Amino acid sequence: MKKILTVLAALALCLCLSACGHFVSIMPGSADPEGPDGDLPQALDAFEQTGLMEFLDWQDFAAGYYSDTPVALSIRTSQGGYASPIFDRTSIIAACDALRAMTVTGRSDAPAEEGQDTVYTFTMAGGDQYSVTFSGGRLSMYAGLYDVTGLEALGDLAFPGYSDSFDVFDLYYQDDIRAFADNFSVNAPVSVGRRANGGATLTSQDPAVVAQAFQFLQSATVARVEESPDQNIDLTQITDYVFTMADGSYYTFTFAGPCLAVTASAEYGPVYYWLNGIDGLAQLSILPESTVPTFAGGPLYGMREEIATALSAANGELPGVTVEGVYVDYNINGQHGYLTLDGPTAASFVQRVAYINAAAETTSPIGEMITVFVTLSDQSGPIIVFTGDTVQQMVGFDHACDANAMNDLRATILSLAQDTNNVGQSFGSTSG
Repeated sequence: MKKILTVLAALALCLCLSACGHFVSIMPGSADPEGPDGDLPQALDAFEQTGLMEFLDWQDFAAGYYSDTPVALSIRTSQGGYASPIFDRTSIIAACDALRAMTVTGRSDAPAEEGQDTVYTFTMAGGDQYSVTFSGGRLSMYAGLYDVTGLEALGDLAFPGYSDSFDVFDLYYQDDIRAFADNFSVNAPVSVGRRANGGATLTSQDPAVVAQAFQFLQSATVARVEESPDQNIDLTQITDYVFTMADGSYYTFTFAGPCLAVTASAEYGPVYYWLNGIDGLAQLSILPESTVPTFAGGPLYGMREEIATALSAANGELPGVTVEGVYVDYNINGQHGYLTLDGPTAASFVQRVAYINAAAETTSPIGEMITVFVTLSDQSGPIIVFTGDTVQQMVGFDHACDANAMNDLRATILSLAQDTNNVGQSFGSTSG
């Protein structure tokens, strides 16, 4: 009885399939397997050689990549497991040219090799992405493999982490940073500074310290690119290394946690690189404790030289230098905001801050943070960090401020923030 039921079920299935028509492959280049007489004499061997771009249906991309060039090209391999981008137009165009020259010659009968995938992804300025996957030298698409010609042209491209040809300075894709590195021996910076979380900058003008900081960066190599920075990196721990040149220009290299953070393309966003050989940079003694300037207490302009300079500019006492602007990032009574000031309002604000009194003794910073960025017309200017009723002289040295003066400062900031003309929408600092 069971055998009879099985046969009947099989017959019913065959009738159902016959009623529904035959299967038609939607694979590019495949033929209808049913012959003209209703039988199946025709094998799936009628694949026509097709240009890769057409096979991928990338005709619009192929027609426009010279004028609308992708902002980035990334590679991800099964062995590496991370996406590594490059941003120079020459390499991206070369990759596009290589793909356009490739031909899909047919389906591959060879079995897939596990762990052999390489994915190339082009990112456009608007955020759209085009990805193509190769597996063991063949195109991987629609869960099938296809033989292609011309794939070796992509092998000439180098990517950070997957190639040892990149140093730290190459990651920025900026000619001035490349020149800074190449000309260091003949045009060395006059100082190097370390700044933590936008606080005061520890600075050394010792040529040996400047050279050592540079050498750590110069000798570092890219280990890999961090795929999930919000999960694996403490993005609130920011350390800047600032090299200042004799003409006042400067180059800033920023680390988020242990990773070098680089934004080579605003459209693509920041990339976080794990580096080999960089650990010594964090341990470098840029400003030993014995050289911390003595502060006997009094107005803040007496605590740090750059605050005194900003006050002189605000008072009109510094020929040719004025207060160009002030940016304030604040947390006050649980309210987080920021504002930008310019003209007389900015100068008045600098005066108010510079005359706040602080005690000589250091104390622990407790409370909400207010960070004041002052920009002078010569592009210098102090960064002043308040935490609660304390002010930071430099990292690790905080002094108690006059409580009444701090209450007045907070009230002033909130009052200015109510004026929509002073509310900033963004703030960018020059960085290399």
